[in-house]
Formats: sequence, structure tokens, C-alpha cells
Amino acid sequence: MHVILLLLSLLPFPLALALSHPHAAAHAQLKRHGLHLRQDILHGLLTGPGPFPQDPPWVPDYPTTFDGFCAPNSSQTVGTFAGPTLPSITDLLKRGAFVERSGTGLKLLGEDFRMVGTNVYWLGLDENVIPDPSYPSKTRVIEVMGIVSAMRGTVIRAHTLGISFGNPLSVMPGPDTFNEAAYEPIDFAILMARIYGIKLQIPLVDNYNWYHGGKYQFIGWAGIPWSGTGAAITPPDVGAYFYNTSSIVDSFKAYITHHLNHVNQYTGIAYKDDPTILGWETGNELAAVLFNDGPAPPAWTAEIAGLIKSIAPKHLVVDGTYGFYPETGQLQVSQIDIFSDHFYPPSIARFQAGLALTQAADRVYLAGEWDWTGQFGGDTINDFTAALEAGQGVGDFFWSLFGHDDKCCLYVEHNDGYSFYYPGRTQDMHNKALVMVQHAYNMNQDTPPEVVPAVACPQYSFPDSLFPSGLNIANLGL
Repeated sequence: MHVILLLLSLLPFPLALALSHPHAAAHAQLKRHGLHLRQDILHGLLTGPGPFPQDPPWVPDYPTTFDGFCAPNSSQTVGTFAGPTLPSITDLLKRGAFVERSGTGLKLLGEDFRMVGTNVYWLGLDENVIPDPSYPSKTRVIEVMGIVSAMRGTVIRAHTLGISFGNPLSVMPGPDTFNEAAYEPIDFAILMARIYGIKLQIPLVDNYNWYHGGKYQFIGWAGIPWSGTGAAITPPDVGAYFYNTSSIVDSFKAYITHHLNHVNQYTGIAYKDDPTILGWETGNELAAVLFNDGPAPPAWTAEIAGLIKSIAPKHLVVDGTYGFYPETGQLQVSQIDIFSDHFYPPSIARFQAGLALTQAADRVYLAGEWDWTGQFGGDTINDFTAALEAGQGVGDFFWSLFGHDDKCCLYVEHNDGYSFYYPGRTQDMHNKALVMVQHAYNMNQDTPPEVVPAVACPQYSFPDSLFPSGLNIANLGL
């Protein structure tokens, strides 16, 4: 791999933060492990707005127009990550192996495996292009795989590879109906993740009403009225029907069964049997009704996780609840492998509170989303990533990664204020890119590089031996 010389001036400062003042009803299991918990830290209100469109609209501090011309990358371009290189025998074996849980950590081929990477929510269906929504182009999907690979990521969290409801382009455009054409972009994204040696974590439903659908589509299909966008739903308590209405639960389970049994047209592997998929998340930022009012009901989580395990026994299951509610039985759901939380902004105290609970339950901890920008305060990116690295078995994904348009000219814009563009559109973004690259190397127990690679767009180098036998590569349009 060729690289552009970019000096890394990164000095993460490890931070050990003790948890004190246990809650009056602190769990016996925590005490047995010598752990304590502060509920105000665990359930503290977020000071950032989260990854939602902002009002007034967020205004970037970098130009979003371009008056020049686009110079395409070619095979003559030097100093760039041109595409996946021919891997070692061990790396090839890892691409065909399942990630397994061992207590509070993960293993791949018997070696420790750390989840580190990013959220790329648009891989199956995108809202940021015209027409809106559209399936993302192959050029864009491949570029973002190259970026994650260049940043040394091991996993991508990809919402629209599993959340796809209520739109004509969705996998499930209407109640108990399936659109097989919607699987082509999903199949392609899974193929390219395999080619680049990246694992996938796929949520199965959203707590909100966005373009790709979520729990409110199931509620509406059951004849229960509601209105609104995102998290602003009326009536505010209607979301509870998703968990406690038998017909809705059965419809969601039918979707899961259909989705996991789908056979990838490019690889010939059913999703349930594909080692590229690390695991399935029961949902994105699930709550009993609204944020901070409790978890998805543990009985529901156990039912959904049990179904996933029965269909795809070699895949891991992530609890999609937003945060931790130890008094509810959330942490006692035996079918769950990974518990997670999201951070807007980064909080080492909140992270360590959740980590203590997760380790006491002998499960894996994941920071499934975190704000890399620093715009809303919180702990610095250096301190937060150092704390993640120090946590045994901990994984993390920053929010969120975007790349160029189909012509590799303009960047694809998104309006939530957390969009990251590698290797950076401002000096501050570039500096944070260097922190995140070093963080990924540390998570992989590799020596952080003195240089970081640029990424070619379009990606143009693909060893034929990486593709499944019998696949006509020319048909992919690479």
C-alpha cells in the first residue's frame, strides 16, 4: 500500500475515572465484582442534539460548492489506497470465519478481536442524493469501504442493510410484502465488505421515523394512527405498541426471518450463514417509548434475540436499547452478546458506568455511536478514545462517515453536524482523522503509523482472487 506522508502528532492521555456513590438499590452482582454505579451518570441527559437535522439548520464551516474540475484517480496515481490488496492466508481465513464471543471479549480465529470503525447508515438506501431516496452507487459504496480499510477499521455499523420499511424502494414496502429488487444494493455492500475484509453489524429496526422506516411503519400497518418525523411523534406514547401488540411482533419476526434467509446474489451465501456479518442489532436506539424512559422490554428483546439465534446461531446479537437500565432486567437477557450506548458528547464517566455493568454481566461493551466533533463539549477525542482502548474487549463506532459523489468530485453533504469526511475538509477534521486512525491501530494492537494513506476515488485495484468463484466481475461495473 502506498501512502502520503502525514506526520501523526497524537498523544492520547489515558484517563482512569473511578465510579463512586453507588445507587441505593445497587446490584449484588456489581458488588461481587467490586463495582459501583452512579445512576445520574448512567442516565445523564445528553448535551448534544444527537444525529438529527438541526433547527436552525446546521451550517458547515467548510465550502460545499466547487468551481474547478475533478481530476480522477488512475492507476498512475501514487500515494493512495487504490483498493484491497491481496491479503495474507490468515487474513483470507478471517474473512471466512465468524466472530465469536468469549466472556467480555470477542475472538476471530482464536485471536482477540476488537470492533472499531464507523457508522455508514446509507449503504442500502440513501437520503442525501437526488432522487431522494435512492440506492447508493457502487462507486460510493466501494470508496467508503476503502476509507474504512485505510483507517484500519474492522467493522461497519450499517443501518439500511437491515432497516428498510415503508418506501417503494424498501425491502418491506408494505405490511408482510417484500421487494426482492431492494436486496441488490444490500447484497453488493455485503460483498464489498467481504472483499475489503470488514465485518458488518446490522440493526433491524429504528426507534424513529426516518426515510428508511422503523417501528412506526409496523404500528401504522396495524391500523394504529400516528404522525410525525424522526423522534417527534404524535401521540408520544404510540411507540409502545411495537412491543406489546402480537400482530406487530409477529410481522416484525416475519421480516427478520425473511431477511436472514435471503441468499446474496453475488456471494451465493444466505445472510444467516455469512461470516461477513458479525451480528444483528435488535434495533437502533430503542426505548420503551421515548428516550430515557427505559429499555425495550426485556421479554421482547429475549424473544427477538432468540429468533435471531435460532436462524443464525453463529452470529452475535446486540441489544439495540439506547443505554443501560439495570433495574429492569435488561442485562439478564441471556441471548444478548453485546450491550451498547451512544455518546453525544463523549463521556468517560458514562462509558465506565455502562462498562462496569456489562462486565459484571459477562458481556461485551460497545460504544455504538460517538460524537467525534467536540462541538458540544464532553471529554476530548484523545481522552475518550484512550479510555475506550483501555476497556477490556470494548468496541466503538464513530458517527458517521460520508464520501464523494458518483463522479468523485463533490462530497455528499448531510445536515446533522456529525458528518466525517476522510482525511478531513478542515484542519480540525484532519487532526481528528489522525486521532481516529491511531485509535484504530491501537485497538488492533498495532504500532500506530507515522503516515496515513489517502484513498483513491474511484477505487480501481481489485485482485480477482478476492471475488467469489463464478462471479463475473465485469458485471459489477468496477
